[in-house]
Amino acid sequence: MLKAIVRRTAFLLTGLLAIGQLFAGHPTLQEVWARHDQTLMGALGKPVARDSSQDHVFKGKAGRTVHGIDIGPEAMPPVLWWNGGPGLPADTAWDSFCFAEAGRYRHLEIDSPGTGLSSWVEGWRPEDTVDDAAAFLRLRGITTPILVVGYSWGSTMALLFAQRHPELVRGVVIGGVWANTKKEVEAYLGVNGNRIWMPGVSDAFRGSVQGPISASSIHAAIRSGRGGKALCLAYDAAETLQAVGGRIPLKALLDPIDASVVSPLNIATETDPDIRFAFIESEMMARGEQGKWSLKPRFPKALERVPIIIVQGRFDQICSREVAQKVLRAWPCKDKLLVPMNGGHLSFGAPPKETLELAGLVLTEPQRTSLRRAMGLHYGNVSALFGAAIDCLMQTGPSPQ
Repeated sequence: MLKAIVRRTAFLLTGLLAIGQLFAGHPTLQEVWARHDQTLMGALGKPVARDSSQDHVFKGKAGRTVHGIDIGPEAMPPVLWWNGGPGLPADTAWDSFCFAEAGRYRHLEIDSPGTGLSSWVEGWRPEDTVDDAAAFLRLRGITTPILVVGYSWGSTMALLFAQRHPELVRGVVIGGVWANTKKEVEAYLGVNGNRIWMPGVSDAFRGSVQGPISASSIHAAIRSGRGGKALCLAYDAAETLQAVGGRIPLKALLDPIDASVVSPLNIATETDPDIRFAFIESEMMARGEQGKWSLKPRFPKALERVPIIIVQGRFDQICSREVAQKVLRAWPCKDKLLVPMNGGHLSFGAPPKETLELAGLVLTEPQRTSLRRAMGLHYGNVSALFGAAIDCLMQTGPSPQ
């Protein structure tokens, strides 16, 4: 259970004073990593207690249903989170995993259209969704600038929110930066993109798609139900394979899909989260491929006093380092920091038990915990880096003009 607000406030002030002793002014790369290491050597992931009173359903633009989450005492500094995909619902568990003590912040997030409890909107506009988030903040009594954060597609939405509502932004922490351009989509899903390094991944879709394999043809197959749920699961599995590290592939990584199974899809009534994810994300990727929607790296002058930290994997096979650099260069505030991580789209994990035992290493659970911690210290842990960046920015004031 949450402690009393007074005790939490005292804890927060003590924590911020401690941070202030470590960091002076806008954080440096060394300071963010110091905070990362400190967090990783502690106990990550103590969640904030959640109950139904923290769920809020309201009417967004055009009267559509939007679900929002507001977790944590009102006395704590608020953070607006944007989740990945698109196609993934709000996930406060991931938010909590960024900190040893997530309760020192107030966490706010909304489900994007078609995810969680938010209704699907055909041809939904990301601009409308960030406007819904601004309405949610006002609904929850927040009218002053707050920290806005997001990873992967969440970075897209965080940046779009900052473009449209700069008056509500105190700072920005993003990672795995994505702008949804044709070039990015082709590098992610195209047969001549990053999947050439992954045997059999593109081949698994050949029986289901019509014509050349692309974001548009994959989405058309998912929309029409060719391959049924197996196609949606393959879409999710392929993304996961690109996001994480692992052994060099020695055989096809995905099994072929039975295209004779046809199950037409109605996303407005679909309840299976795996199907919803594959449909929603592939639909936006198709728009990017066709030049119908992308994030433009242009930011209003009002953000000149808003600092930004970008976390980016050096070996990311989904989100381009070039896009992260473009955003960093275009950001108008002089207080901006790129945190390169020795990982891919996600952190490099420790080898599985079977691989360790094949090499003659039989580890106890405490030893496996130590190995995972060592991997995080060596390569970087996305969650801990995000928490470190948030901690660092929350103790700094606006940049002087």
